[in-house]
Amino acid sequence: MNPKLWLATVFVMSQIGILNANRQCHVIESSIGGMSLRGHVFKMYRDQLPDECFHLCEEEVTCQSYNVVIGQNICELNNRTKEARPEDFMPDQRRFYMKRSRNRVPLGSIKELPAKTCGEIEASEGNQMADGKYWIYSEENSEVIEAHCKGKFWQKINGEEPVCFGTKNNQYGSFNMKKSGRVKTMKLIHRSGSVHCNDKSILSYWGCINPRYGENLMTIITDTNKKTILPPAEDLKALPSGAFGNKPHFYSLPGYYRTISATRRCRYGTDRIGWTAERKTTAVKLVLMCMHG
Repeated sequence: MNPKLWLATVFVMSQIGILNANRQCHVIESSIGGMSLRGHVFKMYRDQLPDECFHLCEEEVTCQSYNVVIGQNICELNNRTKEARPEDFMPDQRRFYMKRSRNRVPLGSIKELPAKTCGEIEASEGNQMADGKYWIYSEENSEVIEAHCKGKFWQKINGEEPVCFGTKNNQYGSFNMKKSGRVKTMKLIHRSGSVHCNDKSILSYWGCINPRYGENLMTIITDTNKKTILPPAEDLKALPSGAFGNKPHFYSLPGYYRTISATRRCRYGTDRIGWTAERKTTAVKLVLMCMHG
């Protein structure tokens, strides 16, 4: 059979739909000729007609789409769609592409189908993606973790429980950052309570309120060696009077005031951080989230 005629026949069939045993028509996606999704094939079948590829994909819970090799009766089942990975959707005159149209499992909704990022889930599912828990790779195609996504950018890593730390005597709370990658932004969200540095100071969410500090913040994230990660060390300020040994320990953000409920701090690089914290001693609870890029 002429490959071009065969492709045209398949295209018409895909628009009409598939009839089941009860003669009910299920509308399916249109095939896209001359295109295929590269790099996401998890299973290949030979000697299969195009309509058989449709059913083979439906039998695999992780199948999101498939490619058909024209004239060779080969099915390539993909664990991604072209929406999830548009950069991998490439011209290929020997193939055509079809997205799974029935009973497709949303990306990241099961452990067997983890996403790379929250953004990939949003690209795949669009408006159907809701804020909540999803399965995501912690490293490049290695460990799978359950993460909290808020929109396509924000990802909360640590799970349900916040990280607790005291507010006195330079105490630290600790957490394990399981997700690696390029962190763009840190967001701190006030949940309850307040802090103050002594019994005479004004209550605040983010640090000491004192005329010498003004509207500045003292909530700082460090690594295990107490090296400042966020905000960038160059943005930290010290008191000119010599207090605290001139050691930088506070910073400012545009638009910040002491009882604002959320703040953001940008930092570009390869930092690995992550995030909830609770001011245990004085009952302030903070949630910290990150944006990957």
